[in-house]
Amino acid sequence: MEPFTLDVFISKRFVSASLTHRVTSKQVAVAGTNSKDIKAVLKSRSDIPACLAVGAILADRAREADVYTASYTPRERDKFEGKIRAVVQSLIDNGIDVKIYLD
Repeated sequence: MEPFTLDVFISKRFVSASLTHRVTSKQVAVAGTNSKDIKAVLKSRSDIPACLAVGAILADRAREADVYTASYTPRERDKFEGKIRAVVQSLIDNGIDVKIYLD
């Protein structure tokens, strides 16, 4: 297992994602559409372009913290498609190796 886990939360109003260290439970990198720098740039805070922006910013912040690999396991109620897939794909496209564990 990778030492860092990806957590993605998508609601009707915003998108949030974070990378957390598995052992210490410390969040290493966080990005969300509610933050001031992202909120001003986006047209909508919960569509696919917003998900892609969150993934790109999270990848930049992860690289600053020297994190290049992570694992992602969807919650029971989440399906790996649409907006969640856009966040993960954006992370992969921006240089973070994400291992996806589907049941």
